[in-house]
Amino acid sequence: MQNSAYKSLRKGYLILLLPGLLLLALFYVYPVLSALYMSMTNWDGVSRSHDFVGLVNYGAALTDPRFLNALSFTLQYAFVSTILSNIVALSIALVLVKKIKFRNFFRAVFFFPAVLSMLIIGYIWQQIFYHVVPYFAERLNIEALQTNMLGNQDLAFWALIIVTVWQASAILVVIYMAGLQTVPEDVYESAAIDGASGWKRFSRITLPLIVPSITICVILAMKQHLMVYDYIIALTDGGPGFATESVTLLIYNLGFLNNQFGYGTAVALMLFVFIIVISIIQINILRKKEVQL
Repeated sequence: MQNSAYKSLRKGYLILLLPGLLLLALFYVYPVLSALYMSMTNWDGVSRSHDFVGLVNYGAALTDPRFLNALSFTLQYAFVSTILSNIVALSIALVLVKKIKFRNFFRAVFFFPAVLSMLIIGYIWQQIFYHVVPYFAERLNIEALQTNMLGNQDLAFWALIIVTVWQASAILVVIYMAGLQTVPEDVYESAAIDGASGWKRFSRITLPLIVPSITICVILAMKQHLMVYDYIIALTDGGPGFATESVTLLIYNLGFLNNQFGYGTAVALMLFVFIIVISIIQINILRKKEVQL
């Protein structure tokens, strides 16, 4: 009797899981397998016929200067943006968790960039780089900034970094504040009685206790920045030249502008695998830090 009831219950669980499994197969497994097949063809994205070319597209990507340039830019952009956005976010969070006047107002101000759309952000910062920065640069006699940063191959990268850090740090501030609020006050009081300076309290108490928050923020920021697309479209469109063309923008250009859908899909899958590998490495390194602490 119990065995029969167990089988009936198990069958009921499987029936309940079936709709979810079907949706997973339809919207995740099938697209991935379809993309894997398309990456091994020379399909142009328009015609009905295409030829199977195997791993030719992957080999071509590894020797394509444009892809290597986009990958190099993406890695530099993601690395710098992740570090700076986390430093800025943690610095702001350290101030906002203290009992200061108008704390709630400042919280809303620093979170404001997170609720803006990229079109609005792109328009605002275009005007800043076109007019505001050159205006003040002329009066301060800073020759390098007297022209539009977005049109300068050497400065466009840093213009994107500024905008990215400005918006990305908004969400990270919330996560860091949540982590900082879990640190017991009596720990700081004990450290102060023992004569620990502000830097020692930060490095020996605060940082070790918020490592889980750091793990989340670093992984989220790195993943978002490796897939950067909207910031570049809104500000530089990959220019000047190909100086700020990311891998995701290259995928779009290959598939929808150059009619190289098969090749573009191969590049997309390479980026997909690359992000997974980077995320796994990050998780393993940061989780070990958590265990050690």
